[in-house]
Amino acid sequence: MSRFEYKYYIPNIYLDDLRRSFLPYLKYDVYTAHKERKEYTVRSIYMDSPGMLTYFQKLDGHKERLKFRIRGYNQELENSVVFMEIKRKNVDQVSKDRIKIHFRDVENFLSTNDYSLLPNYSSRVLHESSGVRSFLYYLNLHQLKPTVLITYDREAFESIFGSGVRITFDKNIRSKPTKKYSDLFTDKDLVPSLKEYFVLEIKFHKSVPNWLPGAMKKYDVFRDSASKYVMGIESTFQHTFLKYLS
Repeated sequence: MSRFEYKYYIPNIYLDDLRRSFLPYLKYDVYTAHKERKEYTVRSIYMDSPGMLTYFQKLDGHKERLKFRIRGYNQELENSVVFMEIKRKNVDQVSKDRIKIHFRDVENFLSTNDYSLLPNYSSRVLHESSGVRSFLYYLNLHQLKPTVLITYDREAFESIFGSGVRITFDKNIRSKPTKKYSDLFTDKDLVPSLKEYFVLEIKFHKSVPNWLPGAMKKYDVFRDSASKYVMGIESTFQHTFLKYLS
């Protein structure tokens, strides 16, 4: 099911005040509420073609585009489950195809297309799954390979009114170039992608909640594309270039 997704760059100095403004209308989601620091870590390896197709489509302003990634959370465990994702963007609306797989099996699955490596394997169900077939189709069509690791800390909220509104604060965004799926849970050599700011994401199905414009007004911020993939590519390229010059 598609939804709208609005993004904003917010200075870190507003974080506590913005949270206080939002909390009368929101509660921490199930993934955040039990955490001592009220946040969890999101880890994504973005994949791209040899010619960086998805990166340049974003820069060129394509209204309809796809992004491909492997996404995991927090720290690696013995049986860590991750997700192969296609994120579909059509102007302001987004939707996802999401396929669950054990982290240890990602590389083997993508090189063999062996459906039995997926949890709860059922040949009939999986072969009919548009998500699995689409991911493998684009993987081969564009020769997708790991390109950059993006990691950040997320505070996630949902509406107390049951409206389906979801709001996240994505903080401490950091990245590194990678050619290996095995890098997903590493914290080594990550560099900041967005200093002094965090990304506010507002996700909803029909309309922005009535209380939100008033709560946002005093911060004098504007919607932006705020692509973490682009941030990661550009910050890691700049970091590598500066190291070369030094």
